[in-house]
Amino acid sequence: MPETESLPQQVKEQIENIGHADVVIGLPSFKTGEDLSWALNGGFSGLHVLLAYPSSGDVVDPAHFPGGRLVRYPIPAPERYLSGPTSVYGSFHDVLQISQKAGSKACCVWNSTPQAASMEAIEQLVRPVLEQSFDLVFPSYIEAKLGSLVNSSIISPLTRALYGRRIHFPMAVDLGFSSTLVDWLLQTDAHTRQPRSSQWIASEAISAGLPVCQVSLPMETPRPADSADLSSILTVILGRLFADLERNASFWQRAGGSQAVPTFGTLDARVEDEVAPVEVQRMIETFQLGYRNLAEIWGVALPPATLVGLKKLTKTAISEFRMPDDLWVRVVYDFALAHRQRAINREHLLRAMMPLYLAWVASYALEMKDASTNDFLNRLERLGLAYENQKPYLLSRWRWPDRFNP
Repeated sequence: MPETESLPQQVKEQIENIGHADVVIGLPSFKTGEDLSWALNGGFSGLHVLLAYPSSGDVVDPAHFPGGRLVRYPIPAPERYLSGPTSVYGSFHDVLQISQKAGSKACCVWNSTPQAASMEAIEQLVRPVLEQSFDLVFPSYIEAKLGSLVNSSIISPLTRALYGRRIHFPMAVDLGFSSTLVDWLLQTDAHTRQPRSSQWIASEAISAGLPVCQVSLPMETPRPADSADLSSILTVILGRLFADLERNASFWQRAGGSQAVPTFGTLDARVEDEVAPVEVQRMIETFQLGYRNLAEIWGVALPPATLVGLKKLTKTAISEFRMPDDLWVRVVYDFALAHRQRAINREHLLRAMMPLYLAWVASYALEMKDASTNDFLNRLERLGLAYENQKPYLLSRWRWPDRFNP
């Protein structure tokens, strides 16, 4: 049965009344008519554009928009950012269904704040699909030395090492899709029995052999709400990522090295000033407390050599506190392995990684305190190479967990 059959009847009727759309723009986080005001400027010259927004928002008069191409779909407005296991990914699925039903050539899902939206930015995410046959387009946001550190320390370099693509923000929540990828993501995964759109979209596209690219957007990385708990966010993100590693193991075990993806726009050194200091001492104290209180959980996930390296860090003066790249990468890989083996409750395991992550952040912040733009970019490149160089370690422990005891 086609995936669009699960759309509510009133949504199907809206799409049928509008007819074919060349481009569908999904706006899951939009709640008021004012949020849509930027779309009055049109865009996509010569193309039929459909805007899809959730029914939890205001009812907007279609007469205010060219062609009246508006579709409201009945889902609760999701929390911005990855604050829940289904929030943002559910928003992708709903918009992709509408795009498929409308027969569009391309689709953009914009999950960032309405204030950051513009037709120009959305066009940038869609043009590579329409004009150059890319199937998935990532944004490359403005870099900040101390911003998006979960992405910089884990998501981006891990994607690079395992899937062989150097994508700046593989966990981006604003994406452009081709109709080919829309159809692929709406299919049911044979292993999980869930639509592929509910999984890690970057790895789904790469593993399927679909061409991906990225475009430079002049906006900062979307951030969690002020009320969001970092530990919970880290747990959700890592849980999804580690489950993805297990699901796609046959692919990433064969992939070697990495390559840059085609990039559009200017990706020169654009490092914004930091607005708040990092509380390094508090982070290090949290790490030291974790070493004392989480020994049992860490002992399940981490081999002796890694624990020895962490013990040395607990005795290091703040001014000299540095976590070596190889140690950090092994920590990430070891937790991914422990997640796979289900030695302990997965949520408890992932929450126990929080003090280790803070230790890396403290080390990185101290190292980057007076760093230049080039220093900052070179630092991230070294970390990416460390993930690649340590991949054989992950492969060995993944394939022969009972025989590998470093």
